[in-house]
Amino acid sequence: MRRVLVPRWLMPLGAFALVALIGAAAVALRRKPPIDWRHALATSLQPSVAAGRMVQPLADGGHVELTLDPETQRAAEHLLGEADPIQGAAVLVSVEDGRVLALAGRHRDTPAVNDVRLATSAWAPAASVFKLVTTTALLAEGVTPKTRVCYHGGVHSVEADNLVDHPELDERCKSLGYGLAKSQNAILARLAHDHLDPVKLERAARSLGWGEPTPFELPTTASTLAVPSDPLAFARVAAGFWNSNLSALHGALVAATIARGGEMPALHVVDRVVDGNGHELPLPARAAPHRAIPADDAEELGRMMIGTTEWGSANRAFRDRATGRRRLDGVRVAGKTGTLTGHDESGLAYSWFVGFAPADHPQVAIAVLLGRADEADIRAAEVARALLATWMTSGDHAPAFVAAK
Repeated sequence: MRRVLVPRWLMPLGAFALVALIGAAAVALRRKPPIDWRHALATSLQPSVAAGRMVQPLADGGHVELTLDPETQRAAEHLLGEADPIQGAAVLVSVEDGRVLALAGRHRDTPAVNDVRLATSAWAPAASVFKLVTTTALLAEGVTPKTRVCYHGGVHSVEADNLVDHPELDERCKSLGYGLAKSQNAILARLAHDHLDPVKLERAARSLGWGEPTPFELPTTASTLAVPSDPLAFARVAAGFWNSNLSALHGALVAATIARGGEMPALHVVDRVVDGNGHELPLPARAAPHRAIPADDAEELGRMMIGTTEWGSANRAFRDRATGRRRLDGVRVAGKTGTLTGHDESGLAYSWFVGFAPADHPQVAIAVLLGRADEADIRAAEVARALLATWMTSGDHAPAFVAAK
């Protein structure tokens, strides 16, 4: 067998190559495999505060830097605890860029756990928050905030006689703007009966995000809608009686869309991801904001929603009855309430508030949802007011609220 002679001057190079190969293998062994940070967030969102930011640690030694505002997030979790629903959620988002500033969910069985699935899943009926969809559809059909309806009843129900004229019963005549602010069922039901059909109502719902999971870094479930063709059943759905579900995250998105003049932002809660090796990971591309409803219609909606907190269904939460002053240091809030009790299989009573502030120069949108065994004194609007108060007075954004009064 022929021997191959290696020149002496090549032998050190061979040894060097072997050492380099061993070193590279050692580095590769020390390098931690990348972790599925989205799965980690979905499994448990329990961040801590580091350098003034909320940071979620990862099992590989890396971390996720979140958009959550530490003080506002703590307030959201605390306020849900004080309200003590069987289950509830609170979400606050930046109107300008869709950053989620607070994302909280609480179940009475696990009070120490921030169960964000209660904020991102559509487990509750939309209730009268759905009137925002109906009003959007009405505005598209040429109905104006001043369009009037003569009506009777409609406080807790919608009946067949609410859908036709009854001069002997119809004691009051009020506008669409009044009906939305007061959450008056008979007004919205009659206007929907006269001007809409299932196709038009479904079109408005789809434009505001119903039927598709809300795009987000955490798992979300789609808000749902089933529109019947029977005239009375249709009118009841349009007024917010069942057949539509909504998540708190989606509720905040709807409010932010109205606040942005009808342009829907892309919500996000992740600013930066660093893996266990200290490398910043690329983030998934975010969808660009898109036009959901016409700007003029969004402006009309926003103006009507101010009535909710000034003299409508959330008046007591946002106005001091003794002095008549706004409770949030003069800041106007646009909102929509929702209340529904006792007809689904859970047996819960639901309380909603969605809205944005300041009403004239929107900076944040909010959604609060409480599910209770019965109607309690603490309503979602009161929790929303307290959470907005925290946001207004914390961090470097506080002066902007003062300027917006």
